Order: sequence, then structure tokens, then C-alpha cells
Amino acid sequence: MARVIMVPGLAVRRYLQPAADALRSAGHSVALCPPLGWPAAGSDLDSYGRRIADQTWQYGPADMLVGMSVGTQGAVAAVRAGADVGRLLLISPTIDPQRRSVPAMLAAWLGGEQHPDSPRLRTQSQDWVRAGLSGIYRGLRSAIDYPLERELPQARQPVTIVHGDADRISPLPYAADLADRSGAELLIMPDAPHSWPVSDGDRFVELISTLTRSTRMISAADAE
Repeated sequence: MARVIMVPGLAVRRYLQPAADALRSAGHSVALCPPLGWPAAGSDLDSYGRRIADQTWQYGPADMLVGMSVGTQGAVAAVRAGADVGRLLLISPTIDPQRRSVPAMLAAWLGGEQHPDSPRLRTQSQDWVRAGLSGIYRGLRSAIDYPLERELPQARQPVTIVHGDADRISPLPYAADLADRSGAELLIMPDAPHSWPVSDGDRFVELISTLTRSTRMISAADAE
């Protein structure tokens, strides 16, 4: 089975615990990182990426590095810092150029998605308290200043980008542009919100397993 590192969105992690547990139940080894904005992670994306890269140097390479929302920027920062990972999986990549300001991003987040699977405010607020207003603000500023379209094409690993068709925060044209610039595979996930894979552990496990097999087949072919 695969070793997977999951990088959550800004200042939130609790919503991804069920997805991480589903991977573990399927036999995968999973590390769910503290999110950008928490005291343990800091609020600067470049430093955050180096922390994640350190995990692959200290504990061995990962088959899959999965970033969600702002965590997609953290995952890319990690591979740019030399993280030893086999594949990048970027879910709901942020932040698109039209939302690169604090007011625009706050409006997008506060607007919500009205999707039945989106995390409840009570779940998110417990994590926000841990980050504090300062951690959230500094993390958001760092994310605004980190354009994925510039950094992602430098990644050497195979990349898969997932866009949920119910995502109202990260638009499809931005995900498609990122895929085009980086030569990534683009998947449109039906009935999935920005916070996917929340409440969708089965499809998440299936995707991770499929991509891991694909990466290993490519590696084996390259070795011949």
C-alpha cells in the first residue's frame, strides 16, 4: 500500500480526519499535516513547504503528496523544497487571480457552497480558534502571494488536479489553466464541493489507490 501525506486547507484539519481514517482502513500509511496558520506549522508557505519536505527526508519518501485548497500551495512548496514524493494530487487548487486579495477570499469563503457535504461551521471553528486571527490572516496573505501557475510547472513529479463540480471557491477555468501549464491530468469530480474529499472517503480511497498503481507502473517501466 501507499505512504500518503495530506496537506489540509488554511487553518483547518479536523474535516479531513475521516478521509485520512478511510485511507488507513484501506491499508495506506497516512500523515495528516497540521495546516498552514496553526502555531505548529507557521504561516509562511515557503517555510511550511520545507517542513513538509523534512518529513520525507526524516521518515522516508511518500508515494503521494495530497494538497487540498490552500494545501495545494503547501504541497507545491514542499516539492519545490525537494520533498521526496512520487506524485502530486492537488484538490481544489487556490488561489485564482481574481480572488488574490483578502476581501475577495473572505467573500468567497463566507459565501459558502450550500453543499450538504461541506464542513459545518462548528467543525471549522474549533480549528480556527487554534490558529487565531493572526495565524489565519498571515497564512492567507502568504497564500495570496504564492501563484501556483508560476510554481507548479517546476514540479518534476506527475501531477493530478481534481476540481469538484460543486466547487464555488476555486473556479474550473483556473484548475484547467494549471493543468495545461503543468501538463497535469485534470479530473472533474461529480457532486463534490471545494472541501472534497469531505464525507466521500470511498471515492477518495479509490482515487489514491488508482493513482498509486499508475505511478508505480510508470516507475517500473522507467527502470527497465
